Amino acid sequence: MAFASKKEDESGLSSYYNNKTTIIQEARVFNESPISPRKCRALLTRIVYLLYVGETFGTQEATTLFFGVTKLFQHKDSALRQMVYLAIKELATVAEDVIMVTSSISKDMQPNSEVIYRPNAIRALCRIIDPSMAQGVERFFKAAIVDRNPSISSAALVSSYHLFPHAKDVVKRWVNEAQEAVGAKSSPSFFGTQSSGYLGFGGGGANQNNGGYQGVPSTSFITQYHALGLLYLIRQQDRMAVTKMIQQLGGGKSGAGTTLKNPMALCMLIRYAAKVIEEDPNVQKQMVDLLEGWLRHKSDMVNFEAARAICEMKTVTAAQVTRSVSVLQLFLSSPKPTLKFAATRTLASLALLHPTSVATCNMDLENLITDTNRSVATYAITTLLKTGNEASVDRLMKQITGFMTEITDEFKVIIVEAIRSLCLKFPLKHASMLTFLSGVLRDEGGYDFKRAVVEAIFDMIKFIGDCKEQALSHLCEFIEDCEFTKLSVRILHLLGVEGPKAPAPTKYIRFIYNRVVLENATVRAAAVSSLAHFGVNAADAGLRRSISVLLNRCLDDVDDEVRDRAALYLKTFKVEPLAQAYVKEESVFSLAALEAKLVQYVKDPSSSTQAFDTSAIPKISRTQAAQEIARPTTLDTIGVPVASNASPAPPPPTAAEKASAYAQQLADVPELASYGPVLNSTSTPVQLTETETEYQVTCVKHIFAEHIVFQVRAPR
Repeated sequence: MAFASKKEDESGLSSYYNNKTTIIQEARVFNESPISPRKCRALLTRIVYLLYVGETFGTQEATTLFFGVTKLFQHKDSALRQMVYLAIKELATVAEDVIMVTSSISKDMQPNSEVIYRPNAIRALCRIIDPSMAQGVERFFKAAIVDRNPSISSAALVSSYHLFPHAKDVVKRWVNEAQEAVGAKSSPSFFGTQSSGYLGFGGGGANQNNGGYQGVPSTSFITQYHALGLLYLIRQQDRMAVTKMIQQLGGGKSGAGTTLKNPMALCMLIRYAAKVIEEDPNVQKQMVDLLEGWLRHKSDMVNFEAARAICEMKTVTAAQVTRSVSVLQLFLSSPKPTLKFAATRTLASLALLHPTSVATCNMDLENLITDTNRSVATYAITTLLKTGNEASVDRLMKQITGFMTEITDEFKVIIVEAIRSLCLKFPLKHASMLTFLSGVLRDEGGYDFKRAVVEAIFDMIKFIGDCKEQALSHLCEFIEDCEFTKLSVRILHLLGVEGPKAPAPTKYIRFIYNRVVLENATVRAAAVSSLAHFGVNAADAGLRRSISVLLNRCLDDVDDEVRDRAALYLKTFKVEPLAQAYVKEESVFSLAALEAKLVQYVKDPSSSTQAFDTSAIPKISRTQAAQEIARPTTLDTIGVPVASNASPAPPPPTAAEKASAYAQQLADVPELASYGPVLNSTSTPVQLTETETEYQVTCVKHIFAEHIVFQVRAPR
């Protein structure tokens, strides 16, 4: 019994030890004289711990603790001072009158202060000051940004980054200092041996007498990374300035002349270059030359980032990706799992557009199928499915079946989506792939995984006619034991559309009616609609009578929706025009045009006197409607992380969508309300400026019954 209760006693003690009330009571230790650094550090640690785990302090409690902590500035213990700054930063967001501690913090920011003090003081001051006071501390930040000590410089740069949203005009004036920090060479860290320093740190100011200290060069150059981030933040709205910055820091075509030594800074610069390529295709050639130069960098991180940036360009050609694929191919044989994973994932996304270029890596990818890291193996198989030929399908399918149970749902979705693409690429192999999909459909898995499998089977039904009957049978078996209502409803709808067209439609009716008997109200309502499709489209009068009997039983259902649907469809069986309108109708309203008309109707006060008129809304076929909202169905892999600059371009808006957007914009202008409806708008905006200018201005002409409106669009 004693041993059993030991853990409970310990947890109770821990709960009391870290109790907010207890800590507030113990805060009187801050007022003791002399100050005990050890006790104060322990209490500050508990305060910070509570804040980090989500404990909330009231304003009065936080203010009391905050000013109690500030009394510890009179002690020179370096370890205590660090904990003081941590506590101040966390309490500053809740406490009141925190600005009063500015003078104490400013003393630690002086160039003659201890090195261990200045970075912490800079970070804390950024949390304390009001944006209107940023100009008053400008000289401190400018001096710290160009300080030779990397810890001080980095602290100032990161604090400037956080201060930028609140004091943009002030921080923008620090661009010269940030530029100097980007080009800074190795800086001494001033590790020393004097007893007054903490862990050997002494003073670190640029003008300080460093006698007794030995400067140790910093080899990380992390200051360059932070300075580059601040520079881009300041210049991000000026595309020309960003392009010039990239070209200056890029170091030419070979990349050897760059002043950037930190790999993370180079990776950041590569991402900026990729963003510039996306926004301005005119500089693509110069940027690609820089990216290809970084493919030969000594850092694997930089090599990979450059290769990925090239592979993810929207208009990349097969010739441009050759060098990048060669670099990624070397990573496939690396002993580092992270490099293999990154390379296979990038090749998997590249195979969507350039399978022939990626096919050169097939031998290396096949060796990774048996890799102990199942994530790497998943991407390897996914890539092989996209780049392989028809002869390799069966062999790959056998290997996939072997490790489907060993991977998570996220990677199962990737595999299923690759097989879905393969079905459309090699329709003659549909039998083995449908068998695989039906098998995994019976396995355990979450909603996203099952949805991916169902959608893959849907696509096979739609595009491969030979497998339709078998695929429908597999879906019927699935809904017998389906725990996801959404999937059941979608499958029942598909059965209602495709089932009546099958050679033997009656075999599906049993599965559908079972849903009426056994499922929840939502699925029952969908099953009633599906049965109605069989009855209306049946050529056999006996089948229609059987469906009528089943629907009559649904009139006693406990759910209103199920009863109403059954009554509606029974009525349509007797009146053919109703069946044509409510069941067989193949056209639908254009959603974009319908939305525009509804918005116009709601915003016009005089329109409420009459009913909404749908006669002016164009109708489109269900096929056209499906195309407007269709998901990508060929060579698409859900789950492959692709940067924004690699995502496929969205389809151009249809004429109806453009009309809807223009109608919405015009409806927002009250002065135009009296002009009436828009008769016509120019389909393509007219350019009013030259294409090479930085700011593009366009114009759209709207024609009303008695007016013409010119809509000019210009960037801010």
